[in-house]
Amino acid sequence: MKNIPIILLLFISNLIFCQEKFDNEKGIKNIQNYNVEGISKKINETTTIFGTLLTPKSDFNKILVIISGTGKISQKAHNYLTEFLLENNISVFKFDKRGVGKSTGEYNDQPKNYTSDFIEIYSEFKKIETIKNKKIGFLGHSLGGIVTTLSIEQNVKPDFLIQWSTPIGKPRELLKYQIENGIKNYDKLIIGKNAEERINALNYVYELIDKNPDKTAWDLWKIGKKESKKVNVNKKSFSNYLMPHNVEFARIDNTKTYQNIDFPTLVIIGKEDILVDPKQSKTELNRIGNSNVEFKEIEKLDHFMTKKGTNQLTNEIYDIDLSFKEYLVNWIIELKK
Repeated sequence: MKNIPIILLLFISNLIFCQEKFDNEKGIKNIQNYNVEGISKKINETTTIFGTLLTPKSDFNKILVIISGTGKISQKAHNYLTEFLLENNISVFKFDKRGVGKSTGEYNDQPKNYTSDFIEIYSEFKKIETIKNKKIGFLGHSLGGIVTTLSIEQNVKPDFLIQWSTPIGKPRELLKYQIENGIKNYDKLIIGKNAEERINALNYVYELIDKNPDKTAWDLWKIGKKESKKVNVNKKSFSNYLMPHNVEFARIDNTKTYQNIDFPTLVIIGKEDILVDPKQSKTELNRIGNSNVEFKEIEKLDHFMTKKGTNQLTNEIYDIDLSFKEYLVNWIIELKK
């Protein structure tokens, strides 16, 4: 398999080794045609989260809150989708992650921190007069989708939900899927001679974590150091993985959240996604069996809902396919008013 552009590999913030800044941001065209309202929330002495609400100048009844995926992604990133939504009379609220764009503080988008920041800026957003009596939906892309489910677990609920290329069930399973697809980003965390050995080591460490739900990463390492040899797993294969943030991520399970969703929800994914497994997503949702959740798979599109050959190092990464944008907008418009 050819080397996959690095931005495609950076899905889980806990597993990123380094982060570049890419030329992937762009302003909204014809911004003068829309109302722009800035919103900010001070988290602590060093951290303030900044967001922007964009609304059509005509009357509207729905707002989509976009929660971006992994990386130093500012609110300027999803420009093409934002423009399409506004053109179809759907308002958009976006925000900068901490340490990115206008937001201050040290960059950190590990799920727990990212969720906390989102809940804080969303609470401020909910206070503004403009949104009263409007239907508010969350659109979580990738890691952003995990943030939406963690927020829902804390009783921060939307009127409708869109999960774009988001893992269902236990997000940790995507590591195995990516290893199977030849992605090398986790080789320093899970060591082995081949994909089979690395996946075997992951299965062992996941079982270790599940059997010991109250143990710390250090406790788990001590247990694994003693017991892994019995099942023919080298302790060195997983020692780099057993860090607190990785263990915390491995314990995330959004199954019950999806089971309890009582508002319209769309889970949408590209059939060519090599970061999140479309088949696994469909299987999990079928097992969950919640009639409020719709699953949609789009042919020939990848994790970013673009086609093969898109330059992932530029703003083209956000120039998502028309079929995706149209499906999204039609689904939102058709919701009961």
